[in-house]
Amino acid sequence: MSDIEGKIKDRIWRFVRDRFYPYRVKDSPLVLNINYNCSYSQKRALICYLPHFYFQTIDLRTIGRTIPFEIFKIVKILSEFGYSIDLISVNDTQALDIIKGNRYSLIFGFGETFLKITQLQPAALSVFYVTENHPEFSFREEKKRLDYFYERHKRKASIERSGRYYTTDHVAVTYDHIIAMGEVEQFSDQYERVYSIYPTGFLNSDFVFKHKDHNNTRKHFLWLGSSAVIHKGLDLLIDIMTTRDDITLHICGLDPKGRKLLDVPQKSNIVDYGFVNINSEAFLKIVEKCSFSILPSCSEGMATSITTSMLHGLIPVVIKDSGFNRLGENAIFLDDYRIEYLNEMVSKLAEYELDELELLSKKVFEFASKNFKVEAYEKEFRSILLEILKDKS
Repeated sequence: MSDIEGKIKDRIWRFVRDRFYPYRVKDSPLVLNINYNCSYSQKRALICYLPHFYFQTIDLRTIGRTIPFEIFKIVKILSEFGYSIDLISVNDTQALDIIKGNRYSLIFGFGETFLKITQLQPAALSVFYVTENHPEFSFREEKKRLDYFYERHKRKASIERSGRYYTTDHVAVTYDHIIAMGEVEQFSDQYERVYSIYPTGFLNSDFVFKHKDHNNTRKHFLWLGSSAVIHKGLDLLIDIMTTRDDITLHICGLDPKGRKLLDVPQKSNIVDYGFVNINSEAFLKIVEKCSFSILPSCSEGMATSITTSMLHGLIPVVIKDSGFNRLGENAIFLDDYRIEYLNEMVSKLAEYELDELELLSKKVFEFASKNFKVEAYEKEFRSILLEILKDKS
């Protein structure tokens, strides 16, 4: 950039920067020198994830994502291990120009920045963090769902979830280590060991696990999500509920784009709440009405909608091999996503034995309380990192 060009840009920036002040704060691309102790010999780590949570107020009562808590714990644990930490956004490759002079001992994360920096610094210990299933699996399964949606409704929809953060180029490289939230088997041919970790979930601070009238609630299913509604199977559930009146579907988190795409019918057994704060009384009332949390998603890295539901005692109903297999006997697994099969399974679930539902709900709640709280995530991540660093020494 020439001196004249630089002066022009400086003048323009001085004129407009205060007009965009809130955007400047929340869209910062990187955070540098976390836990720096002013030592020449301190090890340096780079995290490729999402830095913007460091530039906003975190309100436990209203925040809608669990990711910031996991990021804060990752930073906390790396600090405990003595690292000075830089944090950059997963796909903001311009940030690499700012940090390219730093030499890292450890590079953690995913995305385009992770791929490029590990190639630029091959001597650094690379830890690939995979919060979704393998992208080839995700693309293939989402394409099947889009084709099936078109087959039924003659409306085309595009890929919405797959490839946003993980591409086939990202996974083609074999890094030093991998930590996965989804199905570890999808990476077992490439890695001798795949570390697995559960995500966290939200827990309403007023929730108390108690006896439920499953005779009524077993006919009520909660779909908890946000965008990518075909990927997450909401279209399938709506098609089923459109043809019957004996089962009620409660929908939380459906965004305007998804609502328009699905053309949700006005029926008493399809209840669309829009966005619902997990920490609200309204969410607790929905939980009280339902026995099941159903998510016929084609591919997940153990969706936080399911971990959150389980923390409130709802029994998860999910597709086998889509990212939830580690739940084992703490979930009800579906073998197919087609309407006829799902319709039959919903009927069976709605007639489930009451004592079995009571026992399973309690079992699910206890499992979730042990594995999906942020304290459990911190403990497991620390254990994994300790083992990784031990292998390095």
